This record gives sequence, C-alpha cells and structure tokens, in this order.
Amino acid sequence: MSDHAIIIADTTGHITRWNSAAETLFGYPASRALGESLDLIVPEELRDAHWRGFFRAMANPEIRDLAADLPVRCADGTTRHVAGRLLVLSDGLGTAIGAMAIFTATGSTGIRPFG
Repeated sequence: MSDHAIIIADTTGHITRWNSAAETLFGYPASRALGESLDLIVPEELRDAHWRGFFRAMANPEIRDLAADLPVRCADGTTRHVAGRLLVLSDGLGTAIGAMAIFTATGSTGIRPFG
C-alpha cells in the first residue's frame, strides 16, 4: 500500500494520518498536513458541498462504494483529478470515528462527479 496516498481524518475533518505517498502525490509534507482541516486539499469552490457530505456521512455512516476521480488541491496551488476511494470509518457499533481517502497516482475511474 505504500504507493497509495492514504489520508485519515477524525469526525471533525482534521487530518490524523498522512502517509509518504500523500506527501509525494499532493506535495504537502506530513508535518504541514497533520492536524489541519481537510480544507488543505479540498478546492475552495467545493468546500461547502464537501462539508455537507462529510458531516452527513459522520452522522449516518453507511458502507458505500465511493470511487471517483476527485479534485484535490495540491501544495503548488494546482487542482488535480486523482483516482480515489472515500470510506467512512466506524466502530463495531456503527458509530463514525472518521474518514479515509485512498488515492492512486496513476489511472482513472472514469467518473468525475465534480467536472
């Protein structure tokens, strides 16, 4: 999995895990990303929609397949569409404990929900 960028956020949307592949793919070192809001990588024009969906998922976690080419704001200021999968993390009782995104640097899902 080391070639996959893995980002984990808590239920408030703050980054708690940022692996070395995320550093490479998005350009932010872990020291800059950890503890930051997901706004770090969510393009500004998509933030309202992102947070509505994020908090809806935290309130009512479901197992769904959410793979798509997602727009991500990189450290150099560019927005790239990157193949990714979004997952709500929940405990054994079904309570949300956070979210995880897994991205790959190559390939495409063929789905671009945000253009």
